[in-house]
Amino acid sequence: MYSPFKFCDFCENSFFIAEDNELSNLLCNFFEQKENDYLWKLNIHRQTTTYSLRNTESIMLRKLSLNKMLKNTSEYNQVLDVEDSELIEKIPVFGELKEKFENIFKSKGVKKIEWGRIFFSKLLADSDIDTHIDEGKYFSHFDRFHFVISSPENCIFHIRNEDLFLKPGGLYWVNNHVPHWLKNLGKTDRINLIFDARLE
Repeated sequence: MYSPFKFCDFCENSFFIAEDNELSNLLCNFFEQKENDYLWKLNIHRQTTTYSLRNTESIMLRKLSLNKMLKNTSEYNQVLDVEDSELIEKIPVFGELKEKFENIFKSKGVKKIEWGRIFFSKLLADSDIDTHIDEGKYFSHFDRFHFVISSPENCIFHIRNEDLFLKPGGLYWVNNHVPHWLKNLGKTDRINLIFDARLE
């Protein structure tokens, strides 16, 4: 059920793929601009639907394609259909992201990419994300990747008995099929670009 192309076995908790500090700096500068703060308030569905994500905010670039609201997280995790949000065309830097990551993956030998959800995730300073496992048809189809835009050094990503620090500018595959949690012990927010992709 998992993607046919793998960077590593599922016994791994994470895997570093590539680094792009220029892109992380560009996005960090974008989010430091106060006039862009409103973007975090456009869609509060993720953090209000899933209790473990209550201390997060998100900006959806690709989202589930739904014509009705579902009851809970488990139902959402069965949906595979996704679509671009209006922000992809509205904000130029957002529209360029898929191509940038396609180029990175192709340089690693990937021939085909099927995109799932793409979103920015902010974990607020001095807060956490509860232990959870990403389950369902959606997560059996797609792999999860994190591109780190900004992160205090004492932001811990714990995956199956291992504490990790994902450094800014780094692109990582993460194993979200096992118990994992995050704790931001810093005084600044952690911002990642999270995307799901099926690679061949």
